[in-house]
Amino acid sequence: MFHRKPAAFGPAVAIVALALLTIPAAAVGPEMAAPGWIVDPASSKLGYAGVGNSESFEGSFGKWSAEINFDPAHLDQSLAKVTIDTGSASSGDPSRDDPLREASWFDIGAFPNATFTTHGITSTGPDAYVADGTLTIKGVSKPVKLPFTLTIDGDTARMKGEAQIDRKEWGLGEGSWQDKSVDPNVTVKVDITATRAS
Repeated sequence: MFHRKPAAFGPAVAIVALALLTIPAAAVGPEMAAPGWIVDPASSKLGYAGVGNSESFEGSFGKWSAEINFDPAHLDQSLAKVTIDTGSASSGDPSRDDPLREASWFDIGAFPNATFTTHGITSTGPDAYVADGTLTIKGVSKPVKLPFTLTIDGDTARMKGEAQIDRKEWGLGEGSWQDKSVDPNVTVKVDITATRAS
């Protein structure tokens, strides 16, 4: 699908990031029908939204990379993998962001990256799809479905998607954080602009 160069971004939980779809180029054989896509970092964002202390907040990850092969006519060969630098999560509030790097949250010292890898993509309507993938955070892998829309205009593609995850399933917010009013449900938001690889 799309390939994104490392850039900077926000709170870990958005990861999830789900963001979106990628697969290493080495895994794509010469017979691969689905073209590769290169993500435009300036026009793309991997973000997240949640609620803490009854206050809604949003953030994003400043560093992530993606490799994507996608063709609506060859969904069986459309694959993606996203790698996220969890330490780059930021909502603009240090009191909220700094704890994310600690062991009770992303534990970036032991697990600096999270990944989302697709296993299948299906069409659900005009320009609408669902990516079935695996989200791995802190060594814990769980299935995640990412509904998204994608439009292709010539050599430019625009993808937008959202998925809700329960952070507790990945051990995010352990210890004393379990007693604090931080909603376990986090929405991961993906907004990608990419160009077809030549």
